[in-house]
Amino acid sequence: MSWRFSISLSQGLKWSNRAWGAGRNQDSVSGKDVVDVDLFDTKPSKIKEYKSQGKKVMCYVNVGASESWREDYKQNKAAFDKTKGKKLKGWKGEFWFDIVHKLPQVKAIVGKRFKLAKEKGCDAIEADNVDCYQNDCVSGASDKVKRKAQVAYDKWQTEKAHSLGMAIGLKNSLDLIPELVDHYDFAMNEQCVEYDECRHLKAFAKQNKAIFGTEYGQSASKIKAEAKKYGMVSKNEKGGRW
Repeated sequence: MSWRFSISLSQGLKWSNRAWGAGRNQDSVSGKDVVDVDLFDTKPSKIKEYKSQGKKVMCYVNVGASESWREDYKQNKAAFDKTKGKKLKGWKGEFWFDIVHKLPQVKAIVGKRFKLAKEKGCDAIEADNVDCYQNDCVSGASDKVKRKAQVAYDKWQTEKAHSLGMAIGLKNSLDLIPELVDHYDFAMNEQCVEYDECRHLKAFAKQNKAIFGTEYGQSASKIKAEAKKYGMVSKNEKGGRW
């Protein structure tokens, strides 16, 4: 498919995280190949500016939960209420999407977000909160049922992104990699060094797909050693800076 050739996120790309974390506004884009930005908070003109500098732009999209402060939520709260799962613990104003019982409605919302990403000029999607199956996210569903729903939903996301000419990455969800590595174009991981889990990302490395990593106050030497093993480009947040 043509999108694989026009949007290549291969191993070793340097990246700037301007999308999330305490250091999001401090991370320099100078000399970076990829810039990660928030879909809603970033103007098309800024995305265009990054691309004019030869950078690929990855747009953060919450595909797993509603966010009460977002523009699309405010414009159509009734639609979001129909998809509401359980509260996302630790995150004010966020509720899991019920991907088990309300998947068609969830797809309608997220599909619009992907189209907005395309319209703004995003090259790729950083899809967050694709781990409902690992959490207490919905009522009346076993872990097995949640996992099956998650895999189906994740595959739909990749098909939707690709149909719009954008790449998409798998965030965390390490145990789903064997089933999904062929569908995704890169990996985004948090804390695999801290929890000694980076080996699971080897499947992405074997396919020369980029692996973007983040850690929080970990040993620089340990991060460097793990990154070298898998071609991972990692960031370490310390003192409110990446």
